[in-house]
Amino acid sequence: MNTKSVSIYIPAYNAEKTIRNSLESIKNQTIPFDEIIVIDDNSTDFTKNIVKEFNNVNIISNSVNKGLGYNRNLGVKTSSHQIVTSIDADVVLEKDWLEIMIKNFEQHQDIICGGKMIEELTKNRFNAWRAKYYSQNWGDTSFDDPPFLFGCNTIQTKSVWETVGGYDENLLTNGEDIDYTNKIKLHNHINIKYCSDALSKHLQDDNLDSLSSRVWRYHSFGYKMKKPSIYKTFKLSIKQIKFFFKRSVKNLIKLEFNFIFINFAILIKFILLEHSYYKKFKK
Repeated sequence: MNTKSVSIYIPAYNAEKTIRNSLESIKNQTIPFDEIIVIDDNSTDFTKNIVKEFNNVNIISNSVNKGLGYNRNLGVKTSSHQIVTSIDADVVLEKDWLEIMIKNFEQHQDIICGGKMIEELTKNRFNAWRAKYYSQNWGDTSFDDPPFLFGCNTIQTKSVWETVGGYDENLLTNGEDIDYTNKIKLHNHINIKYCSDALSKHLQDDNLDSLSSRVWRYHSFGYKMKKPSIYKTFKLSIKQIKFFFKRSVKNLIKLEFNFIFINFAILIKFILLEHSYYKKFKK
């Protein structure tokens, strides 16, 4: 029997297609959450209306779009309990996710854990490509001290957040999880664990444009050089060209011709997006 109180928060922006599924998975846990918070980041769709259909869900509404780093800090700060969980608004938890995760908190005072998330909609070739090259898990075996924890499904003690000073609020769309893990690794007393048995599913359904934008944000905002520059654009473009050839050769051997097309389209769109970002920054 779990005797610990646990909060969960969901940062949500224009999540009307998936937020209901996420909340239902939270409500259906074998061990109930003690507090559920949804942070609506100034959505322009029906996200907030859908959330209001659920009982005992606290809604925090931002008057302007604040971004992911800010919303993660807000979620932890406003949580009533010392154990704080977060999932993205397009993530569905398996029923025993919390039951598995909470066991890690019996022996550790300062700990953060991440679960295994798999892609649900892989019949879509763009989602299948993303699952192959940008999976948000570390495989089928649990282990300590992973390179970083994916922010899509994590649980931590609030003391971890307080120790490292929270998430970087300059990281608006992604990269905040890598940055946060790197700050945690500076403190040897904090335990970091990847739990492969704590399963969740990703409901993101991409097309070429959304996938290209996602890949660009992942690399551009997760890169060690944050500010746009000609040098950064050049370095990232070269990196993507190398990715293109490495992936395409393997795809050709396996006769994955659809993936070769996606590789090339991603490369071109990435370079255009990074160059456009640099030009906009200069203005």
